[in-house]
Amino acid sequence: MKKFIYTLLFLIFGLSGIAQEIITELQENPVIKSYKLQQGEATLKSTHVDDAPLTLPFFDDFNSKEIYPSSSRWEDRDAFVNTDYALFPPNTGVATLDALNEDGTFYSNALPGPQHYEADHLTSRLIRLDSIFDPFPASISVKDSVYFSFFYQPQGRGNAPESHDSLILEFSYYSGDTVFSHIDSVDVVVDKIYYPNDTILLPCPLPDDSIYVSVNPYLKIHNAELMLIPGDIILMPCDSVFVPEQIWKWIWNSEGESLDTNFYTKGDPLSYFRQVMIPIADSTKFYTNHFQFRFRNYVSLANNSLQSWQSNADHWNLDFIYLNVNRDMGDTTYKMITFVDRAPSMLKGYESMPYPQYVNDPVTAMIDTVTMIISNLDVYAHNTNYTYYIAGSNGSLIDSCDQGNWDIPPVWNNGYLDYKNFARPAVCFGFYPLIFNTDSAVFTITHRLATDPGSFEKLGDTISYEQKMYNYYAYDDGTPEAGYGLTPTGSQLAMQFKLNQPDTLRAVQIYFNKTLNEANEQYFFLTVWEDNNGKPGKIIHTKEWLKPAFSNSLDKLYTYYFDTIVPLVGTFYVGVVQTTNDNLNIGFDRYNDAHEKTWFNVDGNWNQSVKKGAVMIRPVVGRQIHEYPEPEPPQKSDDLIIIPNPIKTGQVTIELPIIPDDPYQPGDYFMNIYSITGQLVFSGNYETKLSVTDWGNGIYIVIVNGQTNNNIYKGKLVVLK
Repeated sequence: MKKFIYTLLFLIFGLSGIAQEIITELQENPVIKSYKLQQGEATLKSTHVDDAPLTLPFFDDFNSKEIYPSSSRWEDRDAFVNTDYALFPPNTGVATLDALNEDGTFYSNALPGPQHYEADHLTSRLIRLDSIFDPFPASISVKDSVYFSFFYQPQGRGNAPESHDSLILEFSYYSGDTVFSHIDSVDVVVDKIYYPNDTILLPCPLPDDSIYVSVNPYLKIHNAELMLIPGDIILMPCDSVFVPEQIWKWIWNSEGESLDTNFYTKGDPLSYFRQVMIPIADSTKFYTNHFQFRFRNYVSLANNSLQSWQSNADHWNLDFIYLNVNRDMGDTTYKMITFVDRAPSMLKGYESMPYPQYVNDPVTAMIDTVTMIISNLDVYAHNTNYTYYIAGSNGSLIDSCDQGNWDIPPVWNNGYLDYKNFARPAVCFGFYPLIFNTDSAVFTITHRLATDPGSFEKLGDTISYEQKMYNYYAYDDGTPEAGYGLTPTGSQLAMQFKLNQPDTLRAVQIYFNKTLNEANEQYFFLTVWEDNNGKPGKIIHTKEWLKPAFSNSLDKLYTYYFDTIVPLVGTFYVGVVQTTNDNLNIGFDRYNDAHEKTWFNVDGNWNQSVKKGAVMIRPVVGRQIHEYPEPEPPQKSDDLIIIPNPIKTGQVTIELPIIPDDPYQPGDYFMNIYSITGQLVFSGNYETKLSVTDWGNGIYIVIVNGQTNNNIYKGKLVVLK
């Protein structure tokens, strides 16, 4: 029967039209969605700090585990702080501006392409650019040589901004004009005795270092009844307050471009980011106690008639935003010894694998060397020690690899460090069982750079990686940066995995991206193939007529459980066969590359993927799963109502399921019916009555597709004469 299904999909849906694999950007940010669900909006808002202006220097390298810009430096939360979207930033972590808002969804003013619209903002808090306070207070003047600098990168691992899209930098100042602004009434403490019938003159209290001015800053109260004494509190309205008009002045912008065509210089890893140096010489406008700057971007979404293919767009990455005095155009270096990229998995080819499979052949499963990208952003070489450690789930130290010391030269002239013991250190330990016969294990690998404790300047960096080994194989890191899809109808996707010992397949985890109006919630067949000389071969197992589902937990991937276990040996493949031309939009991890393990079939032949990344499909193997399966999400009934069934002869009635909110009429549907041998026995407009008198005995597959919508219905008809 499984072989029949495999053959039938090609016969039913055909393989005409443009056949290809397509990568689309996200329609929502799952990291932000999960973070907000976990933290709660009340907790996020409670992190707000006071509004007192900041003092120089201002610096942010976004090397943080938080996903929003720090409220200690920034006013808004539109930008996304992450380690996923940038390629070779100055150090780990950037702020990414794209087409999604702080909730991880499209802005309300989003337009389909090619129109562009304003999207993210990254706005600083107020900054004291009138004075410095270290080592002693002093006013700032032009001779103090104030410079603003930052690194930027278009696209990165995201979507390249179009030429009519842009990244803009603006500084603000206040004009001499004022605009009305309401300030709520406030409590004012009386500072002296007021007798009955005295006229009270009290100033309207404004915030410290306020930019507000009041036409009449005093409140006159004729108190005819009571005597007031110091310490008494009266309610004072401050409505008559005016605010100077804030002007945002254009300072710099960059038109959109792709990273690999004009921006990046081949062979020069330092050209992945560009540093911009901007002198601030207009003391009249900007040398105030309320200076601000902001970045904002204009984006345009893909213009595609199929909503399942529309997506986020136009990524810009920002890093090392720095504002200070006593700088010049050559002040482009930083006293930092740093890791450029995050810590890697130490499994060969996998982010995660089942622990029993690892223990069966740990030597083969482990990488031989660790690839680390290390940078010295200073102008001088620094003698530095590099050590990495492995700890158990309880934090106890298991082993360490001390790589010794080395003088790390500046990156600007020497590039990233190429000293073997630091850049490609050998792995000196394994993930050996702390508890034998365990099904899972978690280890933390910490990498540490540190200058000599006796040196004048203490420089260094620390990054960690959590090596998880549970009951699944994973090429991905659990976070999608894009979506993977195939076209046309009938396309097949298969991910290759290899066992170290025979095992049983219990379930498959898949991450599906959310799409506009749930346009990707179309039927697919979850399929398992055996190996055929390095390519998918005969079908081992199929679970039919599934739809994309979304996990209710923060683990993100949804688990599809098999009704029976599937025995496996050696190499096997897990994937999907789609039943429509819509993009299933499976999560695609651009950070990890598993394209050599990814196979697709759109024309009857299996081809290796050319899209560098990891499709988020994970086979679950091992012992029986005792977890309670996550309930299937409520769905409309998509099974055709076929009466009588079985039937001997005469007419059969084929009815669509009752769907109250479906506005389409029977004439909007097309019907195909196939015999068990794959022969097309009926093709035409959907009919509720159909004669089967001339049909032979057997099972027939009935498929009804919407001609003007994305609905698809299916059923089996049995003819017994």
